[in-house]
Amino acid sequence: MINKISAVIFFLLGPAFILTAEELYDFQKTQSVAVNRIISNEKNQSRKKELFDIINYIDSTYGQLQQKLSDGEKITIYFGPAHGKDHTGEWRGITTNRVGVTGLPEEYYSIKYSRKLYELLKKNRFIEVAAKPEYMSVLEGESDTYHYMKFRDVMRNARAANAFMVIEMHMNNVAIFNKADGLINMPGIHMARDSNGRKMIVNIKSTNSGFLTLYNKFDASDFSRQYAVNIRQSLVKKGYIPNGWEYGAVADDRFTYYLNFPISLIYECGFISDPKEEKKLLDEDYMNGMVKSQYEMLLKTFNDMFGVDISGDKLKITEKDYSDNIELLKLARIAIFYIKNAETAQANIAVRAMQKHYYHGANRGVIDYYSSIMNRINNSEKHYYKGSRYNKQRKYSRARKSFIYAKNNLNRNKIYSAYRNKYNAAIYGNRRRNYDDSQNVTMNHDYKKHKSILNESSIVAGKSRLNKPFILIIRKEQTLDDAVIDALSPASKDLALITGSMKNFYKHSYKKVKKYSKKKKRYVQVWEKKSSKFVFDYGIYVVTLDKNRRVAKAERVSSVYLDPEKYQNQQYLKNSYFAETERQKDF
Repeated sequence: MINKISAVIFFLLGPAFILTAEELYDFQKTQSVAVNRIISNEKNQSRKKELFDIINYIDSTYGQLQQKLSDGEKITIYFGPAHGKDHTGEWRGITTNRVGVTGLPEEYYSIKYSRKLYELLKKNRFIEVAAKPEYMSVLEGESDTYHYMKFRDVMRNARAANAFMVIEMHMNNVAIFNKADGLINMPGIHMARDSNGRKMIVNIKSTNSGFLTLYNKFDASDFSRQYAVNIRQSLVKKGYIPNGWEYGAVADDRFTYYLNFPISLIYECGFISDPKEEKKLLDEDYMNGMVKSQYEMLLKTFNDMFGVDISGDKLKITEKDYSDNIELLKLARIAIFYIKNAETAQANIAVRAMQKHYYHGANRGVIDYYSSIMNRINNSEKHYYKGSRYNKQRKYSRARKSFIYAKNNLNRNKIYSAYRNKYNAAIYGNRRRNYDDSQNVTMNHDYKKHKSILNESSIVAGKSRLNKPFILIIRKEQTLDDAVIDALSPASKDLALITGSMKNFYKHSYKKVKKYSKKKKRYVQVWEKKSSKFVFDYGIYVVTLDKNRRVAKAERVSSVYLDPEKYQNQQYLKNSYFAETERQKDF
């Protein structure tokens, strides 16, 4: 099968196909041999038209930027809204837990920063800002409310506006979990919910803070990356603190419009879930300094990459050859087009052209990324074709395993959706499928059972057996006795036995070591027992007692799910073996 794939690629890469006069007319300008070859190979007229649109858009928007500005046209920047109100009229910052420590939704902060950046952009005679009318009213200060807009709609609107790029103004918070007490980014032991709504106890040892810019990892022109790096350098010079994630300039490929729109960024100005930073984020000088950097570094990036100085009233143009970046952008967008349609051979041609002609300097990083995407796809396709061959031989079990290998080789990135759907169809056929690939979620029956248990508002908590592990939480400046009382509510006699055992608990481990054997007259491997005293201090523990109320097992953990089937805890689960009466769990 590998030979068959190679033969297909050789055929497509072999003779240079020639475009018809009509097809050449469909292009706004002459294209490279690589682009012409790919277009010539496409026999589907509808797809061919889409490719013409992609290439012409790049030429008119990016490839002819100097001429466009010289002719009095403007650079259009599409300003996407950060979240917004849902169909109920509630801010999504509230409904999705994107809130600050004071309870204000993310949109409250975003509006302030967005208006400041918009004021700078609209004063520039070479820039035009586009946005949906409702959000434009917010930017103009005429309204304080707007509704949620999906990423795919942001991309569609930006494309319709012939935009150069898409920007969105966001704030960050701790999205890994949501704390029940509202203090989302405070150190300490907190009750929280994970992304699926399951309750847990978690020990947070540090806070997240600092600005970052999420830039389009699919942007082969390198504009998005350079802009994000310029913002970082400018803000650091001013004394702003970048987030530790890639030091404040983060290559991102998770969002739909990142896949569908060439140049796009999200500003994450800071963590509204950090008390100190949230206060700074509302300071006028802090806001002005950050937004000024976002604006000035945008102008700098235009000048650095395209040789257009639009910082003053008069356009200044510097001779600059940026044709390689434009060609890379075309080939990358063509590759994405075919990947989205699960057309592997054509996508391979585009990426191999990138590797052959442009693998130098700053281009290497983006080409390596596209190469890794194609390597992953080619690997999956190898398993898929192997499964197809097994199917023809009626070896259905082997075929299914190959299809599963093909799917599991891919990650959840949106770019692989067409391939995942293709492999799912092969795995499940026409049967009702137990997955929702549009959201990249695999359903788990055990979890659904757990979720119904954990989210029930009021469940009778039965008494646990003695040796069911219990969750022990020792807070700062709390005694061991008080922590055990919170966890188990034991009688005085039981409390003394339990805490006495805990204070004298040793943990044993075994390690293989070399020891000289007089009998065998050589070194041999033997198990050596090592004992160390286990100290119960500040933290979260899972502890198991034996029938004598003594510690049989103990483990320090950073987090633990509040699962009444696995654990006992009187404070949170109301199911302690030692409790005198059964109680209602208050969820």
